[in-house]
Amino acid sequence: MPSTTSSDAKPDARASKERSFDEGPRRIHEAALKARNEVVASLEARANVIATARLLVFGGALALLAAIVFAHLPSGAWLGFVGLVLAFGALVVVHARVHEAKERKVAAARFHERALARMAGKWRAFASIGEKWAVETHPYAGDLDVFGKSSLFQLLDATSTRFGEEVLARWLSGESAGTSAPAKEGEAPVDFAEMVHARQAAVKDLAPRVTVREELAVVGSLLDDGKPDPRPFVMWAGQAAVAKDQGLAPSLRIVAVVMPVLTIGTAVAASFGLAPRAAFIAPFILCLVILGSLRARLAPNLEAASSKETALARYAGMLAILENEKFEAPALIALQQRLRESGASATQEMASLSRIVGFLDARNNEVFRFFIGPMLMWDLWCALALDGWRKRAGRVAFGWFRALAELEALASLAGFTFERPDHTFPELVAGPTFESVTLGHPLIEADKRVSNDVTLQGPGHALVVTGSNMSGKSTLLRAIGINVVLANAGAPVCATSMRVGRLVVATSMRVSDSLDEGTSRFYAELKKLKLVLDLARKAKKAGSTEGTVLFLLDEILHGTNTRERLIGARAILRELLAQGAMGAVSTHDLGLGDLETEMPDHVRNIHFEEQVNGEVMTFDYKLRTGVVQSSNALRLMKIVGLDVGET
Repeated sequence: MPSTTSSDAKPDARASKERSFDEGPRRIHEAALKARNEVVASLEARANVIATARLLVFGGALALLAAIVFAHLPSGAWLGFVGLVLAFGALVVVHARVHEAKERKVAAARFHERALARMAGKWRAFASIGEKWAVETHPYAGDLDVFGKSSLFQLLDATSTRFGEEVLARWLSGESAGTSAPAKEGEAPVDFAEMVHARQAAVKDLAPRVTVREELAVVGSLLDDGKPDPRPFVMWAGQAAVAKDQGLAPSLRIVAVVMPVLTIGTAVAASFGLAPRAAFIAPFILCLVILGSLRARLAPNLEAASSKETALARYAGMLAILENEKFEAPALIALQQRLRESGASATQEMASLSRIVGFLDARNNEVFRFFIGPMLMWDLWCALALDGWRKRAGRVAFGWFRALAELEALASLAGFTFERPDHTFPELVAGPTFESVTLGHPLIEADKRVSNDVTLQGPGHALVVTGSNMSGKSTLLRAIGINVVLANAGAPVCATSMRVGRLVVATSMRVSDSLDEGTSRFYAELKKLKLVLDLARKAKKAGSTEGTVLFLLDEILHGTNTRERLIGARAILRELLAQGAMGAVSTHDLGLGDLETEMPDHVRNIHFEEQVNGEVMTFDYKLRTGVVQSSNALRLMKIVGLDVGET
C-alpha cells in the first residue's frame, strides 16, 4: 500500500549532517567568491601600475633616443636606451602574466557565482540548456523537462567540452554508455546497480573537493567560446594512417640522418677549402627532391598536426587535474589509470606532442622553410616524430578524453550534491522497487516545494491519482520520474530517503499535434502510449535484465469523449499491469478509481484537493488516500471571468 503522509519540503537536518561538510555550501561559496574578487581587484591594480610603468618606460626610451640623435649625447647613452628597451620587454612579459592570472581568478569567481545562482534559484538564466540532446521520440525526456529551458540539464550542467556535455546528457537520458566503472577485459559487464554505485561513490568523492571542481571549471573556461569538440584531435591522433602499410617506412629515418650530415658536411668542407664552394648545392637539391617526392605523404599530417596546437593547450591542463588529484573513489582512480594506457602519463604524452608541434611550426619562418628546413630534412624529422607518437599514444587518446568527459559529468553531479545538502543518495536495491520519504521535485525551489511520501509496491501495481485542476497531480508524476532519472544517473534525489531498483521510465504527459505530420493531439497521445506499452512488453520479454518499466501517464486519453476515454484508459492500465510494469496514472475520470475495487491487490487510489474559503481557492499539494470528492473546473472558470452559471 502506498504511503501518503505529507510534509513541507524543508532542508533535512539528518541529510545535512550525513554530508559531514564543515560549513554550509552557501557560506563556502560566498567566502570563496569574496576571496577571488579581492585577488582580482589586487591583480587589476597591479596590472594598471605595470601598464603605467610600460608607458613611462616607452616614453623614456623614445625621449632618450631623440636626445641621443638630436642632442648628440655621449655614446654611453645607448646603454641606457638598451636598458629601457629591455625593461619595456620585461614589463610586457610581466603584464601578460598578471593579466592571465587575473583572467583565471575571474573565471574562478564566475564558478562560485554560478553555484550561488543555482542555490538562489537563478539557474534558469544559464546558457547551456542541452537542447541539442532533446529527442522527440525519447521515452521521458520531453515530459520530465530533462533538456531545454528550465530543465534538469540546465540545472546540472557544469561541463566545458562537448564530450563532457554528451556524457552527462547520456546519463540523464538513461544510457549507460561511457560508464565510470567499465568492466576489465575478460570480465563480465558491470551490472546496472554496480555502475550506479560506482558513480555515486565518485560523486561523493568529488562533492567536497570544491577547489578541484573550481580548477576544472577555470581551465575549461579558457577554451574557445562555446564548448569545443575534441573529436577532430582524437580522430587525427587515432586515424588509420599510422597503420604499417600507410605509415612512414623505417628506412626514411636513415635518409633523415644521412642527407643533413651530407649537406652540412659538404658546406663545412667548402668553408675550409676542402671542397668546391658550390659543392653543397648538389646534396641540398637532393634534399629538395626527396622532400618533394614525399610531400603528398607528409603534408596532410604535418598540416593537421600544426592545426592541433591550440587543442593541446586547451586540454592538457584539464587532463593534468584528473591525473594529479589523489582520489579515493574506485571509479575516479580507474579514470586516472586510463591516462596511463600508453605507458606514459597523458600529460607527458601531450607535452611530447606539443614539443613536436612546436618544432613543426618553426617552418612558419620563411627563411627557415625554404633554406634551413630542407637542409636539415626538418619536415621528414617532424613527420617521423609524429608517426611515432601516434603509433605509441594515438590509439589511447580517445580514452583520455572519454575519461575527462566522465570527470566533467561527475563534477556536474558533484556540484549539485554539494549545493543541495537536503537531497540524499538513494539506496539501490536488486528488485523493482520505489519507496520514498518526503519526495519533492528538484526543479522547484525549496521554499515553494511541497513533498509527499510515495511508495509503489512493485511490478503489476499502480497508483491512480485524482484531483482538481492545479492541485499537483502532474507535478507528483514528474517528481517521481525525474528523481528516478537522477537515481539512475548516480546523483542524489530530492527526498529524505529513497529505495529504488532498476526502473525504466516511460511517460505520456505533454502531447501536442503536428501540422507538418498532419497528426492530431489525440493520435499523438496514442503513439506515446503505444511506445510505453511496447517498452513494457519488451521489458517483460527480457526479464529482469533490462529493468522494470515505470509508467507515468498524465490525464490519460483526455482527447476523446468520457465514455471512450474511460474504456480505453482502463484497458491500457490493465495491459501495463499485466506486462509487469508499475507506475502512476493521473485522471479527472473518477470512474477509473473503480479499478481499486476490481483489482485491490494491484491498484491504489490517491488524490489531491483544493481548499476553499469564500471565493478564495488554495492548494496545499498534500497527498491523501482515496478518490477526490470535489472538482473546481466551474469555480476556476468563474474566477477568470467565464461564469457559465449553474445547470
